[in-house]
Amino acid sequence: MIGLLLPFCLAAATPYVERVLPDGLTVVAVEDHAVPLVTVEIGVKNGSMTESPAYNGLSHLYEHMFFKGNQALPNQEAYLARTRELGMVFNGTTEEERVNYFFTTTSDELLPSLGMMRDAIEWPLFDAGELGREKQVVIGEIDRDEAQPGYHLEKALRERLWRQPSYKDPLGNRATVGSATPAMMREIQKRYYVPNNSILVVAGDVEPRAVFGEVEKLFAGWARAPDPFVAHPVPTEPPLDHSSVVVVPQPVETVSLVFEWQGPSASDGGLPATYAADLLTAMIDLPSSGFQRDLVDSGACVRADLSWYTQAHVGPIAFALEAAPNRVDACLSAAVAELPRLARADTFTDRDFRDGVTRLTVERAAEQEAPSAYAHILTFWWSTTSLSYYDGYVDQMRRVDRAAIAAYLRRYVLGRPYVFGAMLAPQLVRGGLDRAHFERLLGLSTTEASR
Repeated sequence: MIGLLLPFCLAAATPYVERVLPDGLTVVAVEDHAVPLVTVEIGVKNGSMTESPAYNGLSHLYEHMFFKGNQALPNQEAYLARTRELGMVFNGTTEEERVNYFFTTTSDELLPSLGMMRDAIEWPLFDAGELGREKQVVIGEIDRDEAQPGYHLEKALRERLWRQPSYKDPLGNRATVGSATPAMMREIQKRYYVPNNSILVVAGDVEPRAVFGEVEKLFAGWARAPDPFVAHPVPTEPPLDHSSVVVVPQPVETVSLVFEWQGPSASDGGLPATYAADLLTAMIDLPSSGFQRDLVDSGACVRADLSWYTQAHVGPIAFALEAAPNRVDACLSAAVAELPRLARADTFTDRDFRDGVTRLTVERAAEQEAPSAYAHILTFWWSTTSLSYYDGYVDQMRRVDRAAIAAYLRRYVLGRPYVFGAMLAPQLVRGGLDRAHFERLLGLSTTEASR
């Protein structure tokens, strides 16, 4: 019993202190003196959710420009020299609903690290020469992604699942990135890089009161601005109105099969479904689950998982399968039969629910183990949901029951329009595993699937 309760005790604690400054900047301090390191991370509610086709990929390009010249360090060479002086590890990421930047160094360098973060976020130069060079770096990332077979399946699914696919594509496209200007970078900064649209996390060998005092002094000149999502709201994604099939020939050995649906949003209206979505994933991912027995242990599929991606603005649900070339039909048929079973009252036992909650609880506790990684977790949840959502996550999971699982599946999956994608070797497509074959297997009419 002690072993079962321990994870819940770990997850119950909130190992950070939060304060919102007068300018709207959310500041979070995570105190952990295990090692003399500190991570300074800033997260901004930006990313592809803010990008029309004309701006698609520019949040990603902006992320690269963050580590270039600014008012204090006039070019990239000076910037990199300063990171070496401070012994920094640094990076950034761009997603659909968050862009984040972080420095990790020794805790005695906290103040200069905070200063570097302030200079980069408040006073970037967007030098035309540096921007031109960085465009090629980002285009190189696009080239590398396009060289991966999975990229083409993801792209094909995205373009069919969303009426406005640029808002779900953080990587961006080559033409848009190539035509970016310093003025476009400044527009992104003016619109989104404001304190009331940002979170600053300081995690590691620090004392929270000192952190708040220094941040308030250093960032005092960062001017609050209007909420960017009032003047520039994220477009509402229309519901998918029909199912469709796409086949993507690629030089691969196995066959990837994916169903995608438009799932819940992590906002007030969709909150109950988000907890059911995550607990369902945790339960079926357990190696002993009936889902794994039916689809993988049976030999029908090589791999199977059902997941939802946490998003404030319509997160996708993905039912991903991998099959041997000679077992494609068996895998797909077994998968289609498995979905309605998940909504039955007798599918999951009380033990399944307990094991699923325990797994999620341990995962939440493990996220707190390394302050540098925990900073990334906190900026993600703040950007896509809220810190209160994250704090209450495990308690909400304990409230999920069979009815909630069934309601989630019936609202978003069972009988709902979807996009189905298959990625397989060209010779298999020529041998009959083409779009018409999958449409027949899924019971879709040619008219419906081709709309």
